[in-house]
Amino acid sequence: MRSKVPSFIMIPSILSVIFFIFYVFLDVKDIFYIVHPITIFFFIIITILLFILDSIDNIIYQKRLKSITEKERRIIIEENEGNYLYLFYKFLFYDTKKINRNVKKIDHGFDGILELDNKLPMWWIHLFYLTIFFSTIYFVSYFLTDFSNPYKEYESAYKNQMKEIEIFDKKTPQVSLKKASFQKEFINDGKKLFEENCSTCHQSDGSGNVGPNLTDDYWINIIEKDLFKNIFSIIWYGSKNNPTMRAFGESGEIKGNDIQKISSFVYYINTQSKKPIKNKIPQGKKVLDWKKS
Repeated sequence: MRSKVPSFIMIPSILSVIFFIFYVFLDVKDIFYIVHPITIFFFIIITILLFILDSIDNIIYQKRLKSITEKERRIIIEENEGNYLYLFYKFLFYDTKKINRNVKKIDHGFDGILELDNKLPMWWIHLFYLTIFFSTIYFVSYFLTDFSNPYKEYESAYKNQMKEIEIFDKKTPQVSLKKASFQKEFINDGKKLFEENCSTCHQSDGSGNVGPNLTDDYWINIIEKDLFKNIFSIIWYGSKNNPTMRAFGESGEIKGNDIQKISSFVYYINTQSKKPIKNKIPQGKKVLDWKKS
Protein backbone atom coordinates (compact mmCIF):
# COMPACT_ATOMS: atom_id res chain seq x y z
CA MET A 1 0.00 0.00 0.00
CA ARG A 2 1.40 3.38 -1.02
CA SER A 3 1.93 6.34 1.29
CA LYS A 4 -0.56 9.19 0.94
CA VAL A 5 0.71 12.54 -0.32
CA PRO A 6 -0.86 15.37 1.72
CA SER A 7 -3.38 17.64 -0.01
CA PHE A 8 -1.37 20.84 0.59
CA ILE A 9 1.40 19.33 -1.56
CA MET A 10 -0.65 17.42 -4.13
CA ILE A 11 -3.27 20.07 -5.00
CA PRO A 12 -0.83 22.96 -5.65
CA SER A 13 1.38 20.57 -7.66
CA ILE A 14 -1.52 19.47 -9.89
CA LEU A 15 -2.70 23.08 -10.31
CA SER A 16 0.82 24.08 -11.34
CA VAL A 17 0.92 21.35 -13.99
CA ILE A 18 -2.55 22.34 -15.30
CA PHE A 19 -1.54 26.00 -15.43
CA PHE A 20 1.66 25.09 -17.29
CA ILE A 21 -0.26 23.03 -19.87
CA PHE A 22 -2.86 25.82 -20.10
CA TYR A 23 -0.09 28.34 -20.73
CA VAL A 24 1.66 26.16 -23.34
CA PHE A 25 -1.19 24.78 -25.44
CA LEU A 26 -3.36 27.89 -25.41
CA ASP A 27 -0.32 30.10 -26.00
CA VAL A 28 -1.44 32.50 -23.26
CA LYS A 29 1.22 35.19 -23.06
CA ASP A 30 -1.10 38.12 -22.38
CA ILE A 31 -1.87 38.78 -18.69
CA PHE A 32 -5.40 39.73 -19.79
CA TYR A 33 -6.26 36.10 -20.54
CA ILE A 34 -4.72 34.83 -17.31
CA VAL A 35 -6.76 37.19 -15.09
CA HIS A 36 -9.90 36.83 -17.23
CA PRO A 37 -13.01 35.88 -15.15
CA ILE A 38 -13.53 32.69 -17.18
CA THR A 39 -9.94 31.59 -16.50
CA ILE A 40 -10.25 32.33 -12.79
CA PHE A 41 -13.61 30.51 -12.65
CA PHE A 42 -12.05 27.52 -14.43
CA PHE A 43 -9.24 27.23 -11.85
CA ILE A 44 -11.70 27.65 -8.95
CA ILE A 45 -13.78 24.73 -10.29
CA ILE A 46 -10.62 22.63 -10.78
CA THR A 47 -9.51 23.42 -7.21
CA ILE A 48 -12.91 22.41 -5.78
CA LEU A 49 -12.85 19.16 -7.78
CA LEU A 50 -9.33 18.42 -6.53
CA PHE A 51 -10.46 18.89 -2.93
CA ILE A 52 -13.41 16.56 -3.55
CA LEU A 53 -11.15 13.95 -5.14
CA ASP A 54 -8.70 14.29 -2.27
CA SER A 55 -11.52 13.72 0.24
CA ILE A 56 -12.64 10.61 -1.65
CA ASP A 57 -9.03 9.41 -1.81
CA ASN A 58 -8.68 10.00 1.93
CA ILE A 59 -11.80 7.89 2.65
CA ILE A 60 -10.43 5.06 0.46
CA TYR A 61 -7.06 5.38 2.18
CA GLN A 62 -8.65 5.04 5.64
CA LYS A 63 -10.67 2.02 4.50
CA ARG A 64 -7.59 0.30 3.08
CA LEU A 65 -5.67 0.97 6.29
CA LYS A 66 -8.21 -1.12 8.16
CA SER A 67 -7.81 -4.01 5.72
CA ILE A 68 -4.07 -4.53 6.29
CA THR A 69 -2.14 -6.01 9.23
CA GLU A 70 -1.18 -4.00 12.30
CA LYS A 71 2.50 -4.10 11.41
CA GLU A 72 1.91 -2.82 7.86
CA ARG A 73 -0.45 -0.16 9.19
CA ARG A 74 2.17 1.10 11.65
CA ILE A 75 4.79 1.40 8.87
CA ILE A 76 2.42 3.35 6.61
CA ILE A 77 1.38 5.72 9.42
CA GLU A 78 5.02 6.36 10.38
CA GLU A 79 5.86 7.16 6.75
CA ASN A 80 3.05 9.74 6.62
CA GLU A 81 4.00 11.48 9.87
CA GLY A 82 6.71 14.05 10.47
CA ASN A 83 8.44 16.75 8.50
CA TYR A 84 7.41 16.64 4.84
CA LEU A 85 10.67 18.29 3.80
CA TYR A 86 12.45 15.30 5.32
CA LEU A 87 10.06 12.94 3.52
CA PHE A 88 10.85 14.73 0.28
CA TYR A 89 14.56 14.32 1.00
CA LYS A 90 14.03 10.59 1.57
CA PHE A 91 12.08 10.40 -1.69
CA LEU A 92 15.08 11.84 -3.56
CA PHE A 93 18.03 10.25 -1.77
CA TYR A 94 17.06 7.59 0.74
CA ASP A 95 16.74 4.66 -1.68
CA THR A 96 20.27 5.27 -2.95
CA LYS A 97 21.71 3.96 0.33
CA LYS A 98 19.68 0.76 0.02
CA ILE A 99 20.33 -0.04 -3.63
CA ASN A 100 24.09 0.49 -3.32
CA ARG A 101 24.69 -1.75 -0.25
CA ASN A 102 25.62 -4.84 -2.26
CA VAL A 103 27.47 -3.21 -5.11
CA LYS A 104 28.57 -5.43 -7.97
CA LYS A 105 32.32 -5.18 -8.57
CA ILE A 106 33.86 -5.39 -12.03
CA ASP A 107 37.54 -6.38 -12.10
CA HIS A 108 39.27 -5.25 -15.29
CA GLY A 109 42.11 -7.65 -14.49
CA PHE A 110 44.72 -6.46 -16.95
CA ASP A 111 45.01 -2.90 -15.62
CA GLY A 112 44.32 -3.52 -11.93
CA ILE A 113 41.35 -1.13 -11.90
CA LEU A 114 38.35 -2.17 -9.81
CA GLU A 115 35.10 -0.70 -11.17
CA LEU A 116 32.01 -0.43 -8.95
CA ASP A 117 28.76 -1.04 -10.80
CA ASN A 118 26.73 1.48 -8.79
CA LYS A 119 23.12 2.06 -9.66
CA LEU A 120 21.98 5.55 -10.54
CA PRO A 121 21.00 7.72 -7.55
CA MET A 122 17.29 8.38 -7.08
CA TRP A 123 17.61 12.15 -7.51
CA TRP A 124 19.17 11.59 -10.95
CA ILE A 125 16.37 9.17 -11.96
CA HIS A 126 13.67 11.59 -10.79
CA LEU A 127 15.35 14.44 -12.64
CA PHE A 128 15.53 12.30 -15.77
CA TYR A 129 11.79 11.53 -15.53
CA LEU A 130 11.13 15.26 -15.14
CA THR A 131 13.07 16.05 -18.33
CA ILE A 132 11.06 13.40 -20.22
CA PHE A 133 7.80 14.94 -18.96
CA PHE A 134 8.87 18.47 -19.87
CA SER A 135 10.31 17.53 -23.27
CA THR A 136 7.12 15.64 -24.21
CA ILE A 137 4.96 18.69 -23.54
CA TYR A 138 7.48 20.95 -25.27
CA PHE A 139 7.73 18.65 -28.31
CA VAL A 140 3.96 18.36 -28.77
CA SER A 141 3.38 22.08 -28.18
CA TYR A 142 6.13 23.05 -30.65
CA PHE A 143 4.56 21.12 -33.53
CA LEU A 144 0.86 21.53 -32.68
CA THR A 145 0.80 25.08 -31.27
CA ASP A 146 2.59 28.40 -31.70
CA PHE A 147 4.32 28.04 -28.34
CA SER A 148 8.13 28.35 -28.50
CA ASN A 149 8.10 28.73 -32.28
CA PRO A 150 10.69 31.50 -32.85
CA TYR A 151 9.11 32.62 -36.14
CA LYS A 152 5.64 32.89 -34.63
CA GLU A 153 7.02 34.59 -31.54
CA TYR A 154 8.84 37.14 -33.69
CA GLU A 155 5.72 37.77 -35.78
CA SER A 156 3.59 38.17 -32.66
CA ALA A 157 6.14 40.46 -30.97
CA TYR A 158 6.45 42.54 -34.15
CA LYS A 159 2.67 43.00 -34.43
CA ASN A 160 2.42 43.96 -30.76
CA GLN A 161 5.26 46.44 -31.14
CA MET A 162 3.64 48.03 -34.20
CA LYS A 163 0.36 48.34 -32.28
CA GLU A 164 2.18 50.00 -29.39
CA ILE A 165 3.88 52.41 -31.79
CA GLU A 166 0.53 53.21 -33.41
CA ILE A 167 -1.06 53.87 -30.01
CA PHE A 168 1.93 55.98 -28.96
CA ASP A 169 1.74 58.04 -32.18
CA LYS A 170 -1.95 58.72 -31.58
CA LYS A 171 -1.36 59.83 -28.00
CA THR A 172 1.83 61.75 -28.82
CA PRO A 173 1.43 63.85 -32.00
CA GLN A 174 4.59 64.09 -34.10
CA VAL A 175 6.16 67.52 -34.44
CA SER A 176 6.13 69.22 -37.84
CA LEU A 177 8.49 71.73 -39.45
CA LYS A 178 6.36 74.67 -38.32
CA LYS A 179 6.33 73.65 -34.65
CA ALA A 180 9.85 72.23 -34.48
CA SER A 181 12.43 74.13 -32.44
CA PHE A 182 15.82 73.58 -30.83
CA GLN A 183 15.55 71.90 -27.43
CA LYS A 184 18.67 71.62 -25.30
CA GLU A 185 17.30 68.59 -23.43
CA PHE A 186 17.07 66.67 -26.74
CA ILE A 187 20.82 66.85 -27.47
CA ASN A 188 21.79 63.55 -25.80
CA ASP A 189 18.91 61.60 -27.33
CA GLY A 190 19.61 63.28 -30.66
CA LYS A 191 23.25 62.19 -30.47
CA LYS A 192 22.22 58.53 -30.08
CA LEU A 193 19.78 58.77 -33.00
CA PHE A 194 22.41 60.57 -35.09
CA GLU A 195 24.94 57.80 -34.46
CA GLU A 196 22.36 55.17 -35.45
CA ASN A 197 21.09 56.86 -38.61
CA CYS A 198 23.59 59.50 -39.79
CA SER A 199 27.12 58.67 -38.63
CA THR A 200 27.87 56.42 -41.63
CA CYS A 201 27.78 59.41 -43.97
CA HIS A 202 28.64 62.24 -41.59
CA GLN A 203 30.82 60.59 -38.88
CA SER A 204 29.63 60.41 -35.28
CA ASP A 205 30.95 63.92 -34.54
CA GLY A 206 29.43 65.40 -37.72
CA SER A 207 32.81 66.15 -39.30
CA GLY A 208 31.78 64.53 -42.61
CA ASN A 209 32.57 61.36 -44.49
CA VAL A 210 30.66 60.54 -47.67
CA GLY A 211 28.25 63.26 -46.64
CA PRO A 212 29.26 66.89 -45.95
CA ASN A 213 30.72 68.34 -42.77
CA LEU A 214 27.87 69.48 -40.51
CA THR A 215 30.02 71.50 -38.11
CA ASP A 216 31.15 74.27 -40.49
CA ASP A 217 29.28 77.26 -41.96
CA TYR A 218 28.95 75.87 -45.50
CA TRP A 219 25.63 74.46 -46.68
CA ILE A 220 24.74 72.64 -49.89
CA ASN A 221 21.02 73.04 -49.20
CA ILE A 222 19.59 76.34 -48.01
CA ILE A 223 15.83 75.92 -47.73
CA GLU A 224 14.89 77.85 -44.59
CA LYS A 225 16.12 81.15 -43.21
CA ASP A 226 16.40 79.70 -39.71
CA LEU A 227 19.38 77.34 -39.13
CA PHE A 228 17.50 74.83 -36.99
CA LYS A 229 14.52 74.66 -39.35
CA ASN A 230 16.90 74.31 -42.29
CA ILE A 231 18.49 71.26 -40.63
CA PHE A 232 15.04 69.83 -39.82
CA SER A 233 13.84 70.46 -43.39
CA ILE A 234 16.83 68.67 -44.96
CA ILE A 235 16.32 65.61 -42.76
CA TRP A 236 12.59 65.63 -43.46
CA TYR A 237 12.54 66.32 -47.23
CA GLY A 238 16.01 65.13 -48.17
CA SER A 239 18.39 66.98 -50.52
CA LYS A 240 17.51 67.95 -54.09
CA ASN A 241 21.17 68.77 -54.73
CA ASN A 242 22.40 65.45 -53.32
CA PRO A 243 20.01 62.48 -53.84
CA THR A 244 22.11 60.37 -51.44
CA MET A 245 20.52 62.39 -48.64
CA ARG A 246 17.04 60.83 -48.75
CA ALA A 247 13.80 62.14 -47.23
CA PHE A 248 13.84 60.43 -43.83
CA GLY A 249 10.75 62.22 -42.54
CA GLU A 250 8.64 62.29 -45.68
CA SER A 251 9.15 58.54 -46.20
CA GLY A 252 8.23 57.80 -42.57
CA GLU A 253 11.61 56.24 -41.89
CA ILE A 254 12.19 58.61 -38.96
CA LYS A 255 9.34 60.17 -36.98
CA GLY A 256 9.01 63.93 -36.52
CA ASN A 257 9.83 63.85 -32.80
CA ASP A 258 13.05 61.95 -33.49
CA ILE A 259 13.97 64.33 -36.32
CA GLN A 260 13.61 67.20 -33.86
CA LYS A 261 16.06 65.44 -31.54
CA ILE A 262 18.56 64.80 -34.34
CA SER A 263 18.18 68.39 -35.54
CA SER A 264 18.82 69.65 -32.00
CA PHE A 265 22.06 67.67 -31.88
CA VAL A 266 23.21 68.85 -35.34
CA TYR A 267 22.32 72.45 -34.44
CA TYR A 268 24.32 72.09 -31.22
CA ILE A 269 27.52 70.75 -32.87
CA ASN A 270 27.23 73.37 -35.63
CA THR A 271 26.89 76.36 -33.32
CA GLN A 272 29.30 75.37 -30.57
CA SER A 273 32.77 76.96 -30.66
CA LYS A 274 34.69 73.71 -30.29
CA LYS A 275 34.93 71.98 -33.69
CA PRO A 276 36.37 68.57 -34.68
CA ILE A 277 40.13 68.68 -35.42
CA LYS A 278 39.76 66.55 -38.55
CA ASN A 279 36.90 67.44 -40.85
CA LYS A 280 35.88 67.27 -44.48
CA ILE A 281 36.61 70.22 -46.81
CA PRO A 282 33.77 72.78 -47.08
CA GLN A 283 30.95 72.10 -49.52
CA GLY A 284 28.24 74.51 -50.67
CA LYS A 285 27.70 78.14 -49.78
CA LYS A 286 28.90 79.87 -46.64
CA VAL A 287 26.05 81.24 -44.54
CA LEU A 288 26.60 83.32 -41.40
CA ASP A 289 23.47 85.44 -41.16
CA TRP A 290 20.91 82.86 -40.13
CA LYS A 291 17.64 84.16 -38.75
CA LYS A 292 17.39 83.75 -34.98
CA SER A 293 14.53 81.43 -33.94
